[in-house]
Amino acid sequence: MSASLGTVAGLWRYPVKSLRGEALERVAIGPGGIPGDRAFALRDARDGRILSAKRTAALLALRAAYPEGPERPALIELGNGQRTTSAAPDAAALLSAALGRAVELCGPDDRRADRRVEWDDEMTFDAPAGAFVDLAPLHVLTTASLGAIAACRPEGRFDARRFRPNLLVDCGARQDFVEDDLEDKVLAIGGTVRLRVFMPTIRCALTTRAQEDLPTDPAILRTVVERHGGNLGVYARVDAPGEVRVGDPVVMLPG
Repeated sequence: MSASLGTVAGLWRYPVKSLRGEALERVAIGPGGIPGDRAFALRDARDGRILSAKRTAALLALRAAYPEGPERPALIELGNGQRTTSAAPDAAALLSAALGRAVELCGPDDRRADRRVEWDDEMTFDAPAGAFVDLAPLHVLTTASLGAIAACRPEGRFDARRFRPNLLVDCGARQDFVEDDLEDKVLAIGGTVRLRVFMPTIRCALTTRAQEDLPTDPAILRTVVERHGGNLGVYARVDAPGEVRVGDPVVMLPG
């Protein structure tokens, strides 16, 4: 049986992995997710590893967006008043100066075999070819689960920005971990889009990092681990592409 989950409350795209991204009012979701999402990443110039704010917190001081659409170069704000683009010949030098370490900017045409993403001292994983997403093309989060985890530690700021979803679903007044029932289900969004949920989203130290007005807070991750097994939100693949807009209804269909 189908069941209403809520409505789309927010849409986000992150042109450069682990940099802050851009909020969208509408977007055409393709077979591989949101066009231009995590199309670029920064590599450590010494060992070639793909950087992540899981370990390199300074990345969240930077922001990227596509002011002319994902077919054009990404604009990168360096957090110090300077800007560059993904096509600028001196982009790597400016990024290195802003971060205080030597980095390279790589894009969707990066064909290096080593696609290890830094996670922690004991674990890495490989980004798929063509994008620098973690484990799936789309990440879905609900206000119900944000409310449920926030109730476990009311003094914390469990803001959606800490969890970096592509889609945030507004579930109204519900405060429970609704994503626990979504694995192997299909989400119908708007008129045409169908997303197949296949696993929970594993949380990491990125959720604890300071960004914009959010402070550093190690208890964010600790609370998710202790109260919900370290997961919050779900990963999904695209069964049927199409346009999604803020305000679109979201319906759970049987798998």
